Amino acid sequence: MKKRIFSQLSLFLSVLFVAVSILTALPTATQAATTPVTWSNGSLVKTFSGETGFRSGVLATEGKTTGKWYWEVEVTNEDQSKTSSYGMIGISTAGLKKSIAYYGVNGNLYKNYGSSPTSDTVYGKGLAKTDTLSIALDIDNHTIIWYKNGIKVVENIYNYTDSDLGTPLYPEIINGSSSGSRTLTANFGATPFKYADKIPAGYLAYDQSNVIVVGASTLKATAGDAKVDLTWSAASNATSYNVKRAITTGGPYTNVATNVTGNTYYTDTTAVNGTPYFYVVTGVNGTTEGDVSNEVTATPIAAVKPNEQATLDVTIDKEKVKVGEGFIADLSLKKVTNIYAEDFVVNYDSTLMEYLGATEVPGYKVYNETNDKKGTLRFIVASQGKNYGISTDTVFLKLKFKAIAVGTGKVDSLSGRIADTDNEYDIAPANALEDTILIEKPAFLDVNRSGSYTLLDLSIDAFYFGQNAADTDKTLHDADQTEDAQVGDDDLVYIVGQILTNPDYTPNK
Repeated sequence: MKKRIFSQLSLFLSVLFVAVSILTALPTATQAATTPVTWSNGSLVKTFSGETGFRSGVLATEGKTTGKWYWEVEVTNEDQSKTSSYGMIGISTAGLKKSIAYYGVNGNLYKNYGSSPTSDTVYGKGLAKTDTLSIALDIDNHTIIWYKNGIKVVENIYNYTDSDLGTPLYPEIINGSSSGSRTLTANFGATPFKYADKIPAGYLAYDQSNVIVVGASTLKATAGDAKVDLTWSAASNATSYNVKRAITTGGPYTNVATNVTGNTYYTDTTAVNGTPYFYVVTGVNGTTEGDVSNEVTATPIAAVKPNEQATLDVTIDKEKVKVGEGFIADLSLKKVTNIYAEDFVVNYDSTLMEYLGATEVPGYKVYNETNDKKGTLRFIVASQGKNYGISTDTVFLKLKFKAIAVGTGKVDSLSGRIADTDNEYDIAPANALEDTILIEKPAFLDVNRSGSYTLLDLSIDAFYFGQNAADTDKTLHDADQTEDAQVGDDDLVYIVGQILTNPDYTPNK
């Protein structure tokens, strides 16, 4: 009984072995490759010698039933007596039963649909040693595009019908001559394609299952003077990077650097100051380019030299005053570093305001003041020790004024020069600033309330000169024109100013 069981087991194992052997020999048409796709001889290289015809061909180890696929075949060697390659490159069904092949000797297409091969009219151009024929196969739309050395052999796409071939389809090569020998080498995509930049959009490497998936990077940008510094995180499986740039967000992008290896940073030195740029980076491994990174933007700007943008500012402490009231104009330096001396000119409207003098700020001393009595002042100021070098927005001098007439008055820094311990710097005219103040008249009219300032108003106030406003005859006169509770020079100055601007007052000539 045991003998019979072992005999049956032996028979079962024998049948199983044969079945496995048969299955192993069948082409894996729809199964994804786990090892690189090759020719059926186990290599990417096939040398033909002697055998010829469609039945001499070899197929790739994997077929496809759907999708868009790209691969390249190089004429690695050709018999020295031949000026063109007698290799045939194309596609076929399993068992080489139906084929379409590009004949390297003349560029004709040879079709074998189960009967004798027939030749189309001349389709493309012949191939010679070292030429590469690329094939872009769209199984779903039944089209083939052939490229010779990265250039379409014809502009029109070749169309075939599903009934011509069927599926699955395999890359094939055939020996077109029994004389001499020739070698054809395939690249199905496990290594970089020679003409990867010519692959049509949407097409994948034929050996796509062995193409490494490349991750995306995280990109950062820093603008500089006529440059943009880019840094990014390493993308998974990337062996190099492409840096892309656009002038509008979202692209289109163009490469500014390709095959960046050994680091994850790049400096774009072609950037133009003042132009906004938008950048992305992609990781690359062989023929596969990963997804774009996040987009970053940067606008390069010219480098600002120390104290080049120095600003001399004027700030009046009040927005408006009445005639007779005082106000202060602060002078300050901004956008400077380690400034210890200043030489500058200030102008004020002498018809609307009276200059009363300068007040020094602790740490800064006026070593020269020039007053032309017509509204122009010049000061030379110096710091009192290294601790008073100006490097932040700093008020270093205060000018006192009194309003003497109605109008909009202006205090304007006309020009200036500053110095640190190494150089002098002229303040640009655009950076010499100004400020204005609104000067309003008091709530009443002229002294005697006639509605017009004349010499009589001046005479009345001269009579009250030195008295408190409360001691004047307020039933008849508004002697305290500047509203400071007493009658003094400020009132008389104001009255004279109003007389001079009164078009109805004409002096005796």
